[in-house]
Amino acid sequence: MANCVRGFSKRGNDLARKLKRASADQFDVGERNVQVARRLMWTTHANVKAWYDQFENTVIELGFGRLKTEQDDPGIEGSIVFGKDQKRRIINLDETDGSLDNTNGKRGGRKPMVFYSPGIGGGGSQTNKAGYSPTIICGSNAAGEALPPHFQLKTTAKDVSRERFNIGFLLHAKNINAQFGHEEVTSLPCTVGMNDRAGMNAEELDKYFHKSILPLFPDIADVDGKRVIEKVDSGPGRMNLPMLALLKLKGLYLVPGLPNSTGQTQETDQNYTPFKTYYRGNLVLLVQSRFDMKKTITINDLPLIVFGGKDFVTGITLQNAFELAFNEEQCLSAWRKCGAVPLTRSVLNSPDIRHEVLINADGTVNESMDPHGFKLMEIEQSNHQACDFLMTFGFDGSQFRMDAPKRSVKKYKLTEPHSKERIKAIQKASTAGKMFHATHGQHLNLDDFFEARAKTTRDKEIVELENRARKRKESSIAT
Repeated sequence: MANCVRGFSKRGNDLARKLKRASADQFDVGERNVQVARRLMWTTHANVKAWYDQFENTVIELGFGRLKTEQDDPGIEGSIVFGKDQKRRIINLDETDGSLDNTNGKRGGRKPMVFYSPGIGGGGSQTNKAGYSPTIICGSNAAGEALPPHFQLKTTAKDVSRERFNIGFLLHAKNINAQFGHEEVTSLPCTVGMNDRAGMNAEELDKYFHKSILPLFPDIADVDGKRVIEKVDSGPGRMNLPMLALLKLKGLYLVPGLPNSTGQTQETDQNYTPFKTYYRGNLVLLVQSRFDMKKTITINDLPLIVFGGKDFVTGITLQNAFELAFNEEQCLSAWRKCGAVPLTRSVLNSPDIRHEVLINADGTVNESMDPHGFKLMEIEQSNHQACDFLMTFGFDGSQFRMDAPKRSVKKYKLTEPHSKERIKAIQKASTAGKMFHATHGQHLNLDDFFEARAKTTRDKEIVELENRARKRKESSIAT
């Protein structure tokens, strides 16, 4: 109570200083985590609800299902009744690090708690230091079938004709048995890509869709029942105009997720937590056994760490990390947890979702977009009353005064399809966040997107022509 007495000078780091003095000499306060702050900003109830509503419209528009009615079986989960085999045609994929470097000890999920004494040295452990980190792309469809993994490797070749690939890389690679768009379960091979950074840029993403995803659906076409939805994050290359145009003609539609919300809305992110745990376990075991034999691991050992099996160098057997993390049960659990298929909107009930008070144009609270708005206003009112009570006794109650987070509903107002307002909003959308505010996560193959990009090109041409005309006029006057 003494800290809030009137006239007391308080600084922002007082709490940190007290904790450091009272707890331990190794207590440290670092900078705020920008990624966590960005996720908190985006994963609001209103944003997540807007994305789910748009996804529902997209599913119906593209012919994957219809709204559930009272005549349907009440045992059907969610608000959408999906057509036969349509869940096989809804996919989510994501990238992860395929590093062979085990010096950081990260195994996915929450970091383990470690007790140690700073005055006593620990025992040494064998590690492997890798020069670069290849990229692994995994995923699944809403029916629980895992995508064949894609490995993006590094090459120093400046021309495609000079790229070289060691066939030993495929020694431990395994096929995935799944159906997707085939008439029956088929053995599907892994795929490999190469570029100078071992990452996915616009060019490599285009190749991946055409070489790895489209072959999974031999019957794909831009008609009802034959289309494919690809749920993706907001990474690079997603707005590649030529790629989106070609994919739309074939029937593959990219649906962007809510920016900075992969932990809640991306199904593959749920699989990656156990996958990284098994992956790092295999890596540590392989490094230890190779070290004992004075052998090293190379990039050709990446499939062995992913798919497990017997290491022909040391004789040890590794577990199948991919199968343990991407089996049918795990995949279906991930889709159910994210609440897109079946469309239960389950993420809206997550304690990680942030709530706000959304204000209508007339000043009233909008309860439909965030039902916790009235509760937040009640908490704010109670807080203000308590602070006023402290101030009546001479204390500085303003130190504890807090306001509920408020935002105008106009921020979430969706523009009309094919309207000039939407075209202009998409045209100005230089980031995934601005694109979400313009479309609420509608698929990237929409006509408005192409029209907006064409308008941008026309506007540039008009400016150039006007500049030329002005220069010619100035030149004629000077002469």
